[in-house]
Amino acid sequence: MTGFALGRLLPDHTVTPKRLTGTVIWSNDETRKIAFDADGDEPTNFYSVVGEYWIDANGMEYAGGYPSCLSGQQHDPVRSDRRRVELGVIYHDGSDHAPDIAVTVHCLG
Repeated sequence: MTGFALGRLLPDHTVTPKRLTGTVIWSNDETRKIAFDADGDEPTNFYSVVGEYWIDANGMEYAGGYPSCLSGQQHDPVRSDRRRVELGVIYHDGSDHAPDIAVTVHCLG
């Protein structure tokens, strides 16, 4: 839903959706930002996690909150252990300033 809404706000042909599997190497649940290494030769990229829909490692679906595999500890929002995830992302084509956005998260392990 979030991706659809963002796509409707931007000019035609400016948003590219993609599904990526890889490893989150850093996350901050206060800022909702992650550093993600996609499988393959792509460099580490930072994403803003805006979607509320996510799936935990056991396959349980959630329609709110922040993904458990991205959350820090009680007194520290930052997490830097390596976690496998699948992301549904959108890119804003033609802009170096628009953030890359994760609209879905599936925690894999």
